Amino acid sequence: MRSTGGLYFSRLDHVRAVAAYLVFVWHFLHMTPQFPVPYASSPPFPFALFDEGHTGVALFMTLSGYLFTRLVGDHRIDFANFLWSRAVRLGPLLVVFLAAWWAIGWWSRDHSMSMGDLIDGLVFPTWQPGAWSITIELHFYALFPLLILALRRFGPVALLCALAIAIALRIDWWMTAGEVQRPAYWTIVGRIDQFLLGMFFASAKIRRPVLAAVAALSALSFLIFWTWFDSLGGLYNWTGAPSTSALWIVIPTIEAVTYASLIALYDGSSVRLPAWLDRAFAKIGEWSFSIYLLHFFPIILLREIFWTSAGSADYFFIALLCANIGFLAFLPVAALSYNYFEKVFLVYRRPYILEPLVTVPGPADLKIAGGG
Repeated sequence: MRSTGGLYFSRLDHVRAVAAYLVFVWHFLHMTPQFPVPYASSPPFPFALFDEGHTGVALFMTLSGYLFTRLVGDHRIDFANFLWSRAVRLGPLLVVFLAAWWAIGWWSRDHSMSMGDLIDGLVFPTWQPGAWSITIELHFYALFPLLILALRRFGPVALLCALAIAIALRIDWWMTAGEVQRPAYWTIVGRIDQFLLGMFFASAKIRRPVLAAVAALSALSFLIFWTWFDSLGGLYNWTGAPSTSALWIVIPTIEAVTYASLIALYDGSSVRLPAWLDRAFAKIGEWSFSIYLLHFFPIILLREIFWTSAGSADYFFIALLCANIGFLAFLPVAALSYNYFEKVFLVYRRPYILEPLVTVPGPADLKIAGGG
């Protein structure tokens, strides 16, 4: 998707596509604790990435920090237009999604999301299912101008200082409450790491060999850690719910380092995908918001119709294959949603980067278009 300033980073749409795919697979495999695959399943390395595909949310948030920092660069921001443009981009489909979900709950007498939850969702993670992460994005948008100001005044070290403060806050939370999983996973208290490190890797001058080494080491370490994490019970089954493990202090940071370094490496890579594959991934990235919000409806329908008995860990690869088929089958729905609903509102966005974007350093696939 092009920004209001006309900039387009095709590779970052590829990253969006991967994030949407991970979340889709996670919800397909684990929409309930028992089926089609129980939380207790523990697939071999490296398939824990899909068994714990909720990490796609961390990838989305890391990408947000990286992308907005790339787009803004050294230019001033019109904060009011920035917020307006984000509201126009996310608001219409989000409102329809929340209204539909509330109506379904009212009709089925399942009051899982009340009118109070709809209002509270602007501050707390009460928008279900899945839309809670949009609340965290909104909190990041509110902080972004302050973070950019600190970045320009003190350099990337300011972002690392903010990261240290966030980790210290989670340490205090864990020592006080005995658990920190809920704020680390469900709120900006934990997710801020991903925005901050996305911004850091977008702004810091890191030599390519160093960046490649960091990305490779962090990716391998993450896959090993995620396999171990999954074998212990993962998101929901590790030392209870919420988990009392102190590792939740740093799990958001581990995800952030991995994804931010990989995004920066891929964004600046000279390796090119075949044109057809580049366009295919970019289109899926364009449709990612529709994929993220709307995929809950068919998955819940599948649960009600087909998933009527407890699953087995032996079903993991069968379920993963079905998840891939389901993802491909859902793409036309997401394309229709984007092209005939989301895209209608994009013309109402306002440019928020005040100076004209003339020369922006970046990878070879960076394009500059007029208008936007």
